[in-house]
Amino acid sequence: MLNIYWDCTAFGKGDVMRLAWFLVAIFVGTSAQTQAAMGYSKEYSQCMNFSYGNTAKIEKCLNKELKFHNKRLKKNYKTYLKLNPNQTAAIRSQHVLWERKLTQQCNFRMSGKYAKQQQGQCMLALIMDQANLYQSRSYRSEERRVGKEGR
Repeated sequence: MLNIYWDCTAFGKGDVMRLAWFLVAIFVGTSAQTQAAMGYSKEYSQCMNFSYGNTAKIEKCLNKELKFHNKRLKKNYKTYLKLNPNQTAAIRSQHVLWERKLTQQCNFRMSGKYAKQQQGQCMLALIMDQANLYQSRSYRSEERRVGKEGR
């Protein structure tokens, strides 16, 4: 049997502590970014699991989740604008372009029950992504703003 262990005697106590703090910083940094992004709600997942293909139930689940993420999108968009007053025009024009992309990609000209479900799922995915994007950019903008004030 191979006996392998890490011998810390070659390192000074300070070296081991720096390594430990470095690893903690990496873990905290990645977990903070992971928590910022939001996916489907637990209620939506459960609702969809128990819809059993019933189009009326699926539509109800989608509409409720869309309402929730639309509110997140608006809130995160406003926060992002507020934290970046010098970039307001650019942010607004990017948002208009994103809205056009939403309309084109989710093909609002289609009709029928199944098409409406596909449109709803497409919209939900894009809205969640955009809300998460604004949220992460707001977090970074806030970090930069606080950093400048601290100097």
